[in-house]
Amino acid sequence: MSDESKKLQADFASGTALTPARNQNIVDLDGFNDFTNEVEGAEDERVNTSARVIQGTKLKYIDPRWQIDGRDVTGMLLTLVGTRNVVNKWGPDGKPLVTNILPPGEKFPDFKKLNAEEPQSAWRMVFGKLQGPWQGQHCLYFIDDNYNPFTWPSPITTIGSSIAVEEIVDHIKRVRRYRDPDACVLVELSRKHFPNKYKPDRQRPFLQVKQLVKLAPGRMSQLPEADEPLPALSQRGALADAQTVEPITLAEEMNDTIKY
Repeated sequence: MSDESKKLQADFASGTALTPARNQNIVDLDGFNDFTNEVEGAEDERVNTSARVIQGTKLKYIDPRWQIDGRDVTGMLLTLVGTRNVVNKWGPDGKPLVTNILPPGEKFPDFKKLNAEEPQSAWRMVFGKLQGPWQGQHCLYFIDDNYNPFTWPSPITTIGSSIAVEEIVDHIKRVRRYRDPDACVLVELSRKHFPNKYKPDRQRPFLQVKQLVKLAPGRMSQLPEADEPLPALSQRGALADAQTVEPITLAEEMNDTIKY
């Protein structure tokens, strides 16, 4: 762990050093290979996510549709280029007091401990439940075929979104293991049936892999700046200069071949 990361964790533990929300380059390293969903001090605990470190246009999933500013964009095709784990401390007014991007591979801090140390005045009501100010989130970063950036911050306390993130990151890791260490995926913003006893027709977000690609050298540095006008929705598919990567075979995943 870097000295900066150690200091950040110490600040989390003490609750005394609150750094202001800061802007960082969130796609220098894509974060897939070192992705973690682990929390300090927790055994096999999933972290469900809130919203906020945004680059470009913000994507939302509100069952059963993907949306941009209320528009239904389910079925949109985007290339997934990066992921980041983010730690926020929210004020009672719902505005972030602290925003920190964790280095790839670093666990989330112990949110239960951090929130337990906060006064009740720092907590806020969210969807009818009192919620502590410290939260973690996964942010996925995409580009369309014109290199316009998009961000999907996983919704808070939503297991289905966390499953979708884990699924696509695991898929990318397999692709990079068997095909190319720099491979990315072209995905369709889709959904899967995910019922519970309260909502039998419930669906969760699903990033359906349509094609494996490799971006041209240096193209990541050409991402547009955030806060540009909303781009026209694209359905053309993969980027024109992306290389095709062959899909993984079942034999490769099973590490086995059939002998005759």
